[in-house]
Amino acid sequence: MSELEADKLADGTLAWRAPPAPLRSRRLATALSNAWHELRKSRTASIGAVMLVLLFGACIGTPWLATHDPIKQNYRERLQPPSEKHLLGTDRMGRDIYSRLLYGGRRLVTIAVVAVTLSLVVGVPFGVLTGYFGGLADTIGMRIVDGLLAFPGLLLYLLFVTVAQAWKLEGVMIDLVLVSALALAGMPEKARLARGSVLAEKQKEYVEASRAVGDSSVSIALSQILPNIISPLIVTSTVRLGFVILIVAALSFLGLGTPPPTPDWGSDLSAARDYMETHPLIAAFPGLAICYTVLAFNLFGDGLRDILDPRMAER
Repeated sequence: MSELEADKLADGTLAWRAPPAPLRSRRLATALSNAWHELRKSRTASIGAVMLVLLFGACIGTPWLATHDPIKQNYRERLQPPSEKHLLGTDRMGRDIYSRLLYGGRRLVTIAVVAVTLSLVVGVPFGVLTGYFGGLADTIGMRIVDGLLAFPGLLLYLLFVTVAQAWKLEGVMIDLVLVSALALAGMPEKARLARGSVLAEKQKEYVEASRAVGDSSVSIALSQILPNIISPLIVTSTVRLGFVILIVAALSFLGLGTPPPTPDWGSDLSAARDYMETHPLIAAFPGLAICYTVLAFNLFGDGLRDILDPRMAER
């Protein structure tokens, strides 16, 4: 039901009002407590959450956890096995693999999180507003989304990266171009999901109550309907993070990501191909890092889906 409450006026009519701030705070605290309780009951979500905590902890603590400069070359120590000095050994240029994994992971996770967040910030309000207003706005909005969906995602990534390389962009600028491409490719999915959820929600009683109070259409769509459709958006975004990480790593593996010597799991994996028979650990470590990260996001996303969608728990 709605968070709006009713007061009876002197003439017997009902005046709708929002609950006081302390009540809303208690409801939020209760919702978070229930979510935490359900999360602990789901083994899949719990495992994924622990893996993500370790991942984000490593990303945040990279400057303190890294033992060497990730781009410093030392040909006297190239292709060294794991040792006390180099925990995971060194690559073909004598760079510390452990430090490169940490810095490469921080960059990769940052790109994925920013890209998915940007696709949410743009796609969800777009889908909510077009679904709520309907009519011509909905028709035009969905045709734009259909046009973006008709454009292959991989081709879009390649187009953006090729243009960036043609303009001789480097470093952070390459990352910004990649984030833009990933966000643009993910936006239509978020918009369609938000629109479909809004179409089901906008006929419910709490929306009619908000209209009776005199709330604007934009306020109803964004402050009343949006919080009630956030669950599927969270689930799809969590799973999308794993997919985005795979895309970024694949582009770097093909030589279309940030150029060397910037630490990158995909490019490090590509550079290690020539040494897989003689020094397999050089390729194993970045490959395992990619698998771990994608698995963490997928496990957490699947667990959230089971928690937030009761129909999944019944199957």
